[in-house]
Amino acid sequence: MDWLPELPRSEKNAVGDMKYQNILQDIQTINSPVGEPDEESKLYVAIDEQVIKFGSLQHDTIDWTLLINSSMQYLTEVCKDYKVLQYFSYALLQQNANANLADFLALFAEFNEKYLFNAYPKPSQDNVINRFKARAITLILNRIEDAVLNKSIILSPEQNQATQDLLQKLSAQLSDYISESAVIFNKVLRKLTSEKSQELKPEEPSNHVQPSIITSTGKNAIAEKANLPDVSSFDLTNERKLKQFYLQVADTTCELDPAAELGYISRRYGLWHNITRLPEMNAQGVTPMQSIAVDKLMDYREAVIHTPDTTLLAKIEKTVVSSPYWIEGSYLSAQCCKALKFNEASDAIRNITKQFVEKHKDFAAAKFQNGEPFLPQNVINWLAQENTIGFNDSSQLNDFDDIYQTQGFVAVLRAIDEKLKQSSDLRTRSYLQLDKIHYFIAEGITNMALNELDELLENSKKYDIEQWDNSFFTQLNQLKIQLT
Repeated sequence: MDWLPELPRSEKNAVGDMKYQNILQDIQTINSPVGEPDEESKLYVAIDEQVIKFGSLQHDTIDWTLLINSSMQYLTEVCKDYKVLQYFSYALLQQNANANLADFLALFAEFNEKYLFNAYPKPSQDNVINRFKARAITLILNRIEDAVLNKSIILSPEQNQATQDLLQKLSAQLSDYISESAVIFNKVLRKLTSEKSQELKPEEPSNHVQPSIITSTGKNAIAEKANLPDVSSFDLTNERKLKQFYLQVADTTCELDPAAELGYISRRYGLWHNITRLPEMNAQGVTPMQSIAVDKLMDYREAVIHTPDTTLLAKIEKTVVSSPYWIEGSYLSAQCCKALKFNEASDAIRNITKQFVEKHKDFAAAKFQNGEPFLPQNVINWLAQENTIGFNDSSQLNDFDDIYQTQGFVAVLRAIDEKLKQSSDLRTRSYLQLDKIHYFIAEGITNMALNELDELLENSKKYDIEQWDNSFFTQLNQLKIQLT
């Protein structure tokens, strides 16, 4: 396949030279130009027979050529569907990423130009991208990210620049509609920029002396190498652009120093700063928001305990960006940071998450579409423990969860009772009692939890605890809502 470094300069030339340009031809049916899905057709069945093997024990038997040809025919003759385009992208980049990346990027950009809003799933007349379409597009971006970061793609400087130009075009098309796109494009562009810099970097004489003073030009060079966002190029009065700015700062910071608090704070500020209220919920607290897939969540929980590393941390953070109400994601990131000895980052995640949760009084009552709470019990415990830092030994409080996980409910109650016997400080005792309530809830002993909670509320009011920590009463009231 011939690389096309001139592609981004002219849409006409790009389409004219494109290997898969038939996919961009309108479908001449009653539903022109995008056609309509036909998942009962032999063509779609042939696609589906290969797709169901993804990630299974039969993965090695996938016929990539059949999947490519069937997907291309379906997109050309039956329906413009991002779900099928995602299968097509996966097959192309799995079969030969080095040969197919440029062609697919060019096709993807032109497909977006023509069909971003009116293609399936869920065609839109008002420039809105439904979550099903957003999911398919995000998966395409994941395929591109994997190809560039993890596969052996060899580019000349001209090919590298052509690829960057196409990625910049895609970023401009999608950044306002796909929440994860900014993070993915930043990673991919940084990788390509780094490779191009290495390719073009001249050899320096061995006696070369670096200047001790960094000029303004030098600062710009450093910023460019690190891919730090140029503030002057962002319209910070635009909410979407402001979010993109903070996410880019976060992504760059975390890549340069995964232990730095700034990255995790910036990411959550960009994600949450303009959320003024929770999604609409019914009488049971159920919202239209989708929860994280159970298998992914279980994998994250298991990996945080057994194999924490910076790669896992980056994956969790990426999922956090895609689901702003998935507060357990921040908990898992904080736990991963703690396991990696990034203690300041762990505390920073907890502090800013606590601020976001306490900003919305109905958080404890809110649930995802499947009934899972926004604040599961382990997250409530985590946020509650944070408030004890500064007046009690935080390490001993972190031990409670470890005892509960390894030795069980009775053992953790004994541990808390022992701490209560040793403590005469009112504030510490109050939080220890709150910890006990959380474990009653975790065990499903709701009546006992309610009795303990009512007693704690009553006793706390006697001593005017609200003066030293208003958030304590916020937690108690949230628990009351949750239990009743």
